[in-house]
Amino acid sequence: MTNGTAHSSPLSNSKGCNPVATLCSHKFRVGPQNFDFSRPLWFCFLNSIHTAGKREQSLESINASVVVRDRQQLDDAQVATTQDLQRVLPGVQISESASFLFPIISVRGVSSAQDFYNPALTVYVDGVPQLPIFAIRALQDVERVELLKGPQGTLYGKSAQGGVLNVVTQQPGNEARVHLGTGFSSRGGYRVEGSASGALVPDLLYGSAALSRDNAPGALHNPATGTDDLGGTRSTLGTARLRLAPSGQPWEVVLAMGRECTRASQDAYVPWDDIGRRQAYVMTGMPTELSSFQQRRCGTHQSLTAQYDLGEWRLSAITAWQDADIARRYPIGPYDSQQPERWRQNVQEIRLATRGQGAGERSTRAWDGVFGLYRQTIHQARDYTNSLPTYGLVGLQSASTNDSASVAAYGDVTWHATSALDLSAGLRHSRDKASTDFAGAALNASFGMDSFGGSGRTDGSTTLGKLGAAYQWTPALRSYVTVSQGYKPAGFNLAPSSAQDARAYGSERSTSYEFGTRWKRSGLELGAALYQVDIQDAQLYRGDSLGYQSLRNVGNTRSRGLELDARWEVSTAWSLDASAQFNKATFRSYDDPSSCAACTGNDVPFAPSQSYALGVTGRIATAWGTVRPRVALRRTGAHYFDTANTLRQSGYTLVDVSLNWAINSQWQLTTYVHNLTDKDYRVYGFSNAAVGSMAQVALPRTIGVMLTYDY
Repeated sequence: MTNGTAHSSPLSNSKGCNPVATLCSHKFRVGPQNFDFSRPLWFCFLNSIHTAGKREQSLESINASVVVRDRQQLDDAQVATTQDLQRVLPGVQISESASFLFPIISVRGVSSAQDFYNPALTVYVDGVPQLPIFAIRALQDVERVELLKGPQGTLYGKSAQGGVLNVVTQQPGNEARVHLGTGFSSRGGYRVEGSASGALVPDLLYGSAALSRDNAPGALHNPATGTDDLGGTRSTLGTARLRLAPSGQPWEVVLAMGRECTRASQDAYVPWDDIGRRQAYVMTGMPTELSSFQQRRCGTHQSLTAQYDLGEWRLSAITAWQDADIARRYPIGPYDSQQPERWRQNVQEIRLATRGQGAGERSTRAWDGVFGLYRQTIHQARDYTNSLPTYGLVGLQSASTNDSASVAAYGDVTWHATSALDLSAGLRHSRDKASTDFAGAALNASFGMDSFGGSGRTDGSTTLGKLGAAYQWTPALRSYVTVSQGYKPAGFNLAPSSAQDARAYGSERSTSYEFGTRWKRSGLELGAALYQVDIQDAQLYRGDSLGYQSLRNVGNTRSRGLELDARWEVSTAWSLDASAQFNKATFRSYDDPSSCAACTGNDVPFAPSQSYALGVTGRIATAWGTVRPRVALRRTGAHYFDTANTLRQSGYTLVDVSLNWAINSQWQLTTYVHNLTDKDYRVYGFSNAAVGSMAQVALPRTIGVMLTYDY
């Protein structure tokens, strides 16, 4: 019984070994066109790591900027949530704008700042796109995480502006597997996790179940209630999976389901110039019983995936459901704000793709491709109350429903023009619809209530394209160039506060240009990518009044940059990873002078001009087991939190250290320290007339220990 091995599938032998010869070609084409879509984008090259030792060759033949982190790397960095992934994904920022419900994700100057319901990266779990409010979520039973940068509308059903972040969990097979873990951290934090999988009927039916509980306290003090550790989360996640895969048959079906509940004490801010005291701002006079910060997100998910091999082709299908119930209440300035929401998402996708050849073999076809159909519907209902308890008044009250639907057809083809030259092209056409219906009332200057309401409908079609070429100069050197388009569809403000929100904002489009090259030889890997991302009709919120902002198209942005990365196997015991990103993202035009009269030429928020990462990892065998020391330094350059560029966070450096002790093949003990130097820095900020300039501050030094058992 082993841990981390490939499990049996309809393409596997009876021992559960997944032979690369049945799955992957020598070229490992960009996208999932050479393997089933229920597998992740880089399934082929990662399986070659596990079975044939071809990781570097496979990575070099992907014509895009790709970052992959396996389970060991995630454990070494103690990555427990998708937000923690910024520790291991170079050039990616993931933070919270107010709470874990609304992430700010920035990559290559493409940022979800001030567009809280549309993260820059689309998050997938086992091939299923997640609701935007689940972009920050607990990770459980993860095998690896994959990041593909840039628009991916011709490869994935759900279009992605900044890229795709795919979380891959372990699948059940013939081999029995048990994982248990428990740990403790600063400020009373703890984590408990367990999972089990194996054959229910050998060579036919497999199952798995996992349960985890994670308490990650914050570090803020509430002066009104006297409580500490505000700003943290407590999450419980349970999942189960059934996999029907008869040995020797060309098909399989997987049913997955789960429930997650996360509670938090977020939406708490500190004065901009006084982050060191970590004292949450609560306005004087706010009743004590209304001075606490409370959020809760509980949701369920179900998915049914199937695949069937048709010789050189593989037909795949998925249908998935996800729902969530949100409760949110917090004090902000003179207001007691309550914002419950209810979400429901339904996704279907069908894909036909060519299959790969044997390990080390060139595809015998002149071309490879993937073709798919995608459908998604989302329903959101929201109640919103901003009351003024000191005066016994209601400042704003509304109830709204929002619906959206998307249908898309997409395809991506690669032509193997010569033994060294590949040419690729992709096309996507989508039809998007959105509607809103709301009613409410707002306090006027005479202390009366002015009613407002409205409804609206919008629909439109979008066609996107992609072109690419790659050349294998030598066995060690490969270069590629791509031009790809992405978009965010038109829609409505999901938090309406006036009759103006019945007017739809238009779609946002982007064009990404990228030139990259990779070289590998004798334990040294080097990579570089030059890029330019042009965004037209950027969707951002306007206005600075609490509860009275509207999402609108505000102008055009351009981001240009250079990414460098290196990995050096210094010896059999030590390795070094380094990366650097240089980026300039600005507003080429800002067409909303009423909101910001001089924003043209300003920097795009949450887009650092530079960032660096350096990591040193050891693997030292001793008489008492294997020890893996790790030291990681991350430098984030200065950046702004607002379009007016008045709220500036200076550059900062973080140091994380860990020591993993593999006592034997089953027991591992990890000690770690995040933010070793106890650096104070802001992760979010805003300014308005009611409360002034406020910020959210990152966690201080966190020390912890984790013990795991694998069978």
